Amino acid sequence: MSINVPFEKAIYLPNDHTNVAILLLHAYTGSSKDMNLLGRRLHKAGYTVLCPNFKGHWTTDIFDILNESPLTWLDEAQAAYDWLTQQDFEKVFVFGLSMGGIMATALMTKSENNIAGGGVFNSPVVTKEKIDVSEAFMTYARHIARASQQLSQFETNKKKIYDAHWKQMENLEAVKKTIRPKLEQINIPFYIAQSGQDELIDEDDVFELQDELLNAQIDFHWFPKNTHVITVNRDRVDFENSVMNFLEKYA
Repeated sequence: MSINVPFEKAIYLPNDHTNVAILLLHAYTGSSKDMNLLGRRLHKAGYTVLCPNFKGHWTTDIFDILNESPLTWLDEAQAAYDWLTQQDFEKVFVFGLSMGGIMATALMTKSENNIAGGGVFNSPVVTKEKIDVSEAFMTYARHIARASQQLSQFETNKKKIYDAHWKQMENLEAVKKTIRPKLEQINIPFYIAQSGQDELIDEDDVFELQDELLNAQIDFHWFPKNTHVITVNRDRVDFENSVMNFLEKYA
């Protein structure tokens, strides 16, 4: 039976022989494509997988991202979870990469969500300092401008882009602030992956997150040779295996 997925540019991998669904949420400058390799590995193992694409992403115009809000993306994450529950899965797990991990954690703090478990991949949920990915973001903005032959427009709008990016980061910090006091309420299996060569966030902040997950069943994995976007890393096999083992244990 064909299922109409009500999410633009989402990757949906249904499996008729499972009662377990996996929701994978991508990063700030990523797209659903960044979750595709992991999603297909999980689908092959027998799970149904949904990788939604946050509004403004998978784009050739940086303002598509900047015109949206982390609050909108959080609402979209909730909508994706709600849709999966409406498909009558017995268990739904929620994972996220980087910013997607913040959204996944936010969903897990909501008592009304009956989430079976989930986790984060290189995600700055709890940090000693505010998130600063401005250099990487501007590099990304320049890259897509060059790819779409709009480099001159990028140079003209550089300050506007930079300021809008920081406004989004302020909004993301506000989301983090609402999550932090609720972390101790999470009492379900919680997977954590952190790369030892993360070029975007302070890898040691992951221990701050662990300290605040007082009641979760933590499954922590450190990958010393991996970088930030671990879902598409060449050395991702051990990471994928650890996610698989987590699901085999709790699904």
